[in-house]
Amino acid sequence: MKDRFTFSPCLAMLVALLAFQGGPASLQAADSSGVQQLETPAEDDQHTYFLFYRNNDQRTAAMEKTIERHVAAHADEAAFRKVNVFDKNEQEIVNMYDARRMSVPSVLCVAPNGAVTCVYNRAVSGEQLKRSLLTPKYADVVLALQEGKIAVVSLVRDAESEPLAAAEQFMDSGDFKDSATHVKVSADDASEEEFFTRVKVDRNIDAAKMILFAPPGRYLGTFDATTSFETIAQKVHASGSCSCEKCQEARGR
Repeated sequence: MKDRFTFSPCLAMLVALLAFQGGPASLQAADSSGVQQLETPAEDDQHTYFLFYRNNDQRTAAMEKTIERHVAAHADEAAFRKVNVFDKNEQEIVNMYDARRMSVPSVLCVAPNGAVTCVYNRAVSGEQLKRSLLTPKYADVVLALQEGKIAVVSLVRDAESEPLAAAEQFMDSGDFKDSATHVKVSADDASEEEFFTRVKVDRNIDAAKMILFAPPGRYLGTFDATTSFETIAQKVHASGSCSCEKCQEARGR
């Protein structure tokens, strides 16, 4: 594939959010520094929206109404929690996301696996909230990036299909195995249809593909069986995307 991903920050803090949208294939990403994951995933496999606020002013009320409408429309996969940053009973979650320093009101969404999928302050739209609902595998990719790992995404025809040999070599490599997370996504998994839509890959795939992302959300390439592991490794080393000696040298140039 020759589609190119473009990058632009959608937030100024906290979250590396993959938002595949617009153009043939694009990726939005934001600074992931300081991101922490919830120790306990959201209940009932739901995304949880936290509305951090100080006063019940007009902006807070407007954001609350937008979030409530969104959650009501997606009750099977979303929950809502309003958090006053000065409430002494809410300091664990406030401190976890350093919410006292946010431009409030702010909404932060946490996926069931603990990945932060959006942060918006002062205002938010229903469409923005909708984009923050991620498929399970999509959330795994975001979580890997927020943990500072390279996301090795294997797109396969079905659960029984094997990833590219290069993907397996990547995960076994001494240079990358401690700096990467492998996420296998099956085209026959109906729950991952949106994942394929966002990465602009037809679910009717005959052969495995591999997509690499590096923190905070840099696209490193889409590969098929014609690309060797050695070529992929050279590309990663040149980008300085992991902690191996070769990548450190690339970052120091």
